[in-house]
Amino acid sequence: MLFDERGLPLRDDDNYAACADQLVAMDYSGEFILFPRVDPAAVRRAALAGFMPMSVRVSTGTGCMILFSPKLHLERCLIDPAHVKPTRSAVRAADPYRVSLNTSFRSVLDQCVKAHGDGWLTTPLTDAFASLAASSATGSVRWISVELYRNGGLVAGEFGYLVGSCYASLSGFTTESGAGTVQLYALAAILAREGVQLWDLGMEMPYKLALGARPVTRSEFLPRLREAYRHESPAFFLERRPAEDARPLLSKARVRVLGQATH
Repeated sequence: MLFDERGLPLRDDDNYAACADQLVAMDYSGEFILFPRVDPAAVRRAALAGFMPMSVRVSTGTGCMILFSPKLHLERCLIDPAHVKPTRSAVRAADPYRVSLNTSFRSVLDQCVKAHGDGWLTTPLTDAFASLAASSATGSVRWISVELYRNGGLVAGEFGYLVGSCYASLSGFTTESGAGTVQLYALAAILAREGVQLWDLGMEMPYKLALGARPVTRSEFLPRLREAYRHESPAFFLERRPAEDARPLLSKARVRVLGQATH
């Protein structure tokens, strides 16, 4: 059974796709729904329906319990990765960095919890993410980690998931100034290079707007997500990808976007 933010029943099943349509039709003013438990199957189904998987602690009077609380934002920041233009300063700053994919999912996850706390990144949810990442090559949702290294040390990264031709960012971290910006631009360059057509960045934040993302309402972003979900996922993201130099990625992406602007 799925519940609204007040704990009132929404549906007597766990059909997340139908629930998303229901929330749009009823002009639901909240952003979260609730499910009694956090498990990999629920996380996967929610992601496929356009929700971003999250969790929440709820006081029970004698303690607390952890509920699955997938989020269907009122607005999401979306962008085509091919439209992300790295700045000149980011290209220069990228020199000492190398970027890899899917080589240290658990380390990235742990660093995100360290950076942001376990308010929504509770242990049951992070365990579910790790379990899904370990088996995602065989499923319709690919769980992905992005790692940025300097001198062999992990200095920034993020994790998210790929459905069809849409990648969704869930959380990230950085341990040194400027590294997070390089990681974002490097990821955008990889997504564009490999044919991902939509980048779902979640809630509006200044750095996302700086990348070129724009907020899109729930009734608009759901159809866009579902259209992208119908595409085949690029095979590149199914495996571990060893580190490559970040500066060439950013430089080529900048040249490509500038070239698009002249046509």
